[in-house]
Amino acid sequence: MIKSDSELIAPPPALLGSNPLRWLRYFGPGAIIASATVGTGETLFASRGGSIFGYGILWLFLYVCILKWVLCYSSMRHMILSGAHPYERWNHLPGPRGWFPLFMIVIIFLCFPIWYAFLSGVLGTIFKWIFGVQEAFQGFDKEIWATLAILVAMIILYIGNYEFLEKGQIVLIGTVLVCIVVSLFHLEVEWPAAFAGSALPRAMEYPEWLFEIKPDMKDRSVWLEIITYVGVIGGPTFDYLAYLSFLRNKRWGMSNAGIATEQQLSEMAGDEKHTARLWVKAAVIDTTCSFFMVAFLSACFSILGTVVLQADHLVPADEDLLNYQAQFLTTLAPWLEPLYKVAIFAAFITILFGGPEIAFRIFYEYVQSVPGLRRRVQEKSLRVAVVIWCLLGGMIGLWILAFFSSKTLVQFISPASVVNGALCGGLYCLLNPWMDWRFLPKRLRMGPIMLTMNILAGVLFLAMGLRALWDTWAWGDRNYLIYVCLVIFVAVIMVLAHLLRGLHREDVQSIEG
Repeated sequence: MIKSDSELIAPPPALLGSNPLRWLRYFGPGAIIASATVGTGETLFASRGGSIFGYGILWLFLYVCILKWVLCYSSMRHMILSGAHPYERWNHLPGPRGWFPLFMIVIIFLCFPIWYAFLSGVLGTIFKWIFGVQEAFQGFDKEIWATLAILVAMIILYIGNYEFLEKGQIVLIGTVLVCIVVSLFHLEVEWPAAFAGSALPRAMEYPEWLFEIKPDMKDRSVWLEIITYVGVIGGPTFDYLAYLSFLRNKRWGMSNAGIATEQQLSEMAGDEKHTARLWVKAAVIDTTCSFFMVAFLSACFSILGTVVLQADHLVPADEDLLNYQAQFLTTLAPWLEPLYKVAIFAAFITILFGGPEIAFRIFYEYVQSVPGLRRRVQEKSLRVAVVIWCLLGGMIGLWILAFFSSKTLVQFISPASVVNGALCGGLYCLLNPWMDWRFLPKRLRMGPIMLTMNILAGVLFLAMGLRALWDTWAWGDRNYLIYVCLVIFVAVIMVLAHLLRGLHREDVQSIEG
């Protein structure tokens, strides 16, 4: 049901005021996504980037955060003004109805077990390190402990009472982050080099010493390494589709009021003080706070990786993905190591609990955007199916990796990061201006600066993703075959969308009517 303008919640005076401290209460959906990346993005990959590339990697983290801010803010703004989730807008792209949302949801469907195999595998290595358990299960210690963690997560999710864990995690992670910042200023950081590395883009090269301690890195292209960071820092693309779903709970503007009619949009365009337009400020605050936090923490962990780890040629990898980073705290005091262990363990196990809710939101929004599915799929059944697919699928993926592949966890997650982080992110950015142009009156569309930034972000993400794909699937002199496979995949999705067109019939009839 579409609500009238008079039924929209008016922005409180704190939002419209000039006190920045009072604005912070509108740091909501972004906090959920930003906190979910602390363990994998900043702690692991930002540290790894600093340990390998030094201060020269800082610019990448800063620019990636800016580009992802553009992606998030643009789609969040559109939803606040129009009430439409991107899935609902993408249904109207040229071609078989709903082909692009189907394209995205299939990729997400395939990537989730990979992500959870990676996350649970990292948790398994943490468990081994924390409790000093080594080779107790004939070389499968990591997989055994990860499996136990997943089973516990599924039981707690079934019970539905893990709020105490979330609150405890906030306290622990918050304490560790404070210590990280203190440690940053306690150490001898070359600040001129750090500032130069943050501002000036430069070509990345592996240092020679890396191949002596990690010979397998000779076969891993620099492009693939850095694009993996691009996909993880700030979260992969599917996080932002959930981000907008959480926005409905906040009821900012039209976000939970149904898709705005042409008359409502016309009235909104003619009134600068319209309720929905005033709520756009909340989107600015939320997304800016979120990506400032991600950029700041990425910089902190990357600098510490440079100062603490690179000097000793320590690279987070294999079974040592997160234990080297304990030195960031022990430089202040040795007794802080147990705090780091507990905090990082809590961060990852809470991702296993909270992550499926993000996954559920993504699939729920897709189901709601397809009339035929909306009538057939029950919310409770969908939630159970998503939890099983993510956690059980992740567990199966981890064991397949253990038995049938020699890849490390970082190598395993890289292709998913490239596809979902760079390629899908680029397409998402390019479609943000299209959504405004196709559905909003001229006065409500993004301005020329945001238009340019979306196009720039889209082109950069796509270019980086396509280059990384070329390096990821190296088939001798036939690397181009990966692009052929990508084209075939899109064609199959279009055929499938055509076959499923009846699911959108109600939508078509309502438009024609």
